[in-house]
Amino acid sequence: MRYPLFIRHPCIPTEADTLPGVWPNKNNGGCRIPLNSLNFLGLEYSGSLVIKNDASHYQKIIRSSAFLPWVGDVIMPHQEETVRRALPSPGYHAWSPPGSGKTLCGLLWLAAAVKQPKLVITKAAARGTWREEIRKFTRFQPKVLTGTKDPAFIQHDPRCIYIVAWETLIAWEDVLLRLKPHSIVFDEIHWAKNPKRVRPVLLPNGKTRFDSLGNTASCASSISRVAQRRFGLTATPIPNRPRDLWAQLDLVEPWQWGTFHKFGERYCAGFKDLYGWKYDGLSNEDELLARLDWCRYKTDQQAVMANLPAKRRQFVYLDREEQNAPSGFKKDIQKVAKSGDRSSIFEVMLQEAASRKRKYVIDRVKDAVGCGQKVVVFTGRRADCDRLGREIEKSISAQVWCAHGGVSTDERDKIRLQYMESSDPCVLVGTGDAWGESVNLQDTDLALFVMLPWTPRSIRQWEGRFSRLGQERPVLIVYVISRGTVDEHVADILLDKLPAVATIANDEMLIAMEEDMSQIQGDLLSRVAGVGSDSS
Repeated sequence: MRYPLFIRHPCIPTEADTLPGVWPNKNNGGCRIPLNSLNFLGLEYSGSLVIKNDASHYQKIIRSSAFLPWVGDVIMPHQEETVRRALPSPGYHAWSPPGSGKTLCGLLWLAAAVKQPKLVITKAAARGTWREEIRKFTRFQPKVLTGTKDPAFIQHDPRCIYIVAWETLIAWEDVLLRLKPHSIVFDEIHWAKNPKRVRPVLLPNGKTRFDSLGNTASCASSISRVAQRRFGLTATPIPNRPRDLWAQLDLVEPWQWGTFHKFGERYCAGFKDLYGWKYDGLSNEDELLARLDWCRYKTDQQAVMANLPAKRRQFVYLDREEQNAPSGFKKDIQKVAKSGDRSSIFEVMLQEAASRKRKYVIDRVKDAVGCGQKVVVFTGRRADCDRLGREIEKSISAQVWCAHGGVSTDERDKIRLQYMESSDPCVLVGTGDAWGESVNLQDTDLALFVMLPWTPRSIRQWEGRFSRLGQERPVLIVYVISRGTVDEHVADILLDKLPAVATIANDEMLIAMEEDMSQIQGDLLSRVAGVGSDSS
C-alpha cells in the first residue's frame, strides 16, 4: 500500500504558514500539507491506514522468483528494516555507512516495481558494482547506459534494471524521460546536492519564466518528477552543511520540502546581508529531525558492525571508461619480455592493471574515511604506491601512511603500530609484497586490493592480514578488477571461486584451491601470450 505525498486541509494551520512544503490553494483558503509534517503539526491522516513498515510486502519480494533462493539468508536486520520502511513510501532515504549493504536494499526495493521500468543513478565507478550485485543476487538483467554521444532510445525490457552514471546523466536525460522510469534508486544521492537547477528569465509582460540550467541537478530533478517511486541512498547526506540536504530531499520527495529559499530560511538559519541571502547555519533542528524521521532510516556504524560477519568480499569491475591511463609500463614490459620468464611478465601485467584503478581507489577511500573508517590499500609497484599515497593525502584530511619494500622493516613496523593504535579514520597505502605477509592489520574496516593476488597462497596471506584472532572490526575486502586486462583472467580462474562471506579461521574454499595451485598457476601463465596486446 502506498500513501500520497500531501493531504488537503481546509485552512492553513497557524504553525504551518511558514513551513517549507505547505502550499496554499489558489482558489480557496486551504492548503496542501506534506505527510512528513503531520506529526509535528498535530494532524492526522484521515485517508486509509498509513503503513510505515510493510513486513508482508517485504516477505513477498524476498520469496519471489526475482531473487535467488539463498538471498534471504544473508540479509542483515538493518537491511530488512530499511526495506520494510521504504516499500510503502513513494519517497524514502537510507542513510547507512559504507559496506552496510545499501546496494542490496536498493535491489529489494526496486523489485517491488515488478515489470515497470527500474532505474539506478550512481557514480560512474560504482556502475560495475551494481551490475555485479544484480547478477549475484537477482534474476534481473543489468543494462549499463554508457557514453555521451547520441544515446540510443531504450525499448523497455521488464527483465532489466537500467544503470546510469551521475557524470553522464545530462546526455541521457531525454532518453530516460521517454522511458518514464517507475522506480528510481538515487545511489550516492549527495552527488545531487546542488540546489541551483533553474535560472529566472524576466518576460516582456512582467512575469518570470524559469529555464532549466541543464546541469546534473536539473536533469535529476526532471527525471525524478516522472517517476512514481524514489529511493535515496547515501553514507554522507550532509557533505558540508545542512543546506546540502534540500536538493536530496526534493529529489526523493518532490515539492514536500518547499523551495530552497524557504528551506534555507527555516532550517539553515537563513538571513540576508548586503550581498544577498546566506544559508550557512542550522535552525529549528528538532522540527527538521521530526520531519526526517518520517522519510528516512539511519543506520549507525555500531549497529552495522554488530551484525556483520568477520570478513566479507566484494568484487568491483571497472570498465575501460572508468579506468585512468596506466603509468609508464612500456620499459618494464620490454625488460621482462626479454627475460622470457612468464611469471615475471604476468606480474608486470598485473601491476599495469593496478595502475589503472587510481581514480576509483581515491574516491572509494574518500567515502570510507568520510564515514570514520580505517582503510588499507595494497597496490603493485613502488612508484604507484608513492603516487597513490600522495594523491590520497591531498584529497582527505585524515592521517595517511605510505610504505613499500623501499622503506626499512623497522620503519614499516613503526607505521603499522601507529595505524593500529589510531582510533581515528586513517589510511595505509602499501604494496602487497611488503605488507602481505607476517603483519597484523586486523583493526581495519576496508581493505582495497588494487593489485590482485594471483595465487591461492597470496590470497590467503593478504586476506590474513585483516582476518585474525583479536579482530574487533568486521572487514570488507574489495578486489578491484580492470576489465580488458590480465585482471579478468585472475578473476575468471581464482576470484570467482571465492565465497562472498568467510570466517576468520580456516577458509575451506581457499585451502582446496591451494591444493590445486600448480594447475591454476599454469592456467594463468598459459594465457600470458594472449593478454599482452590487451594490456598495452
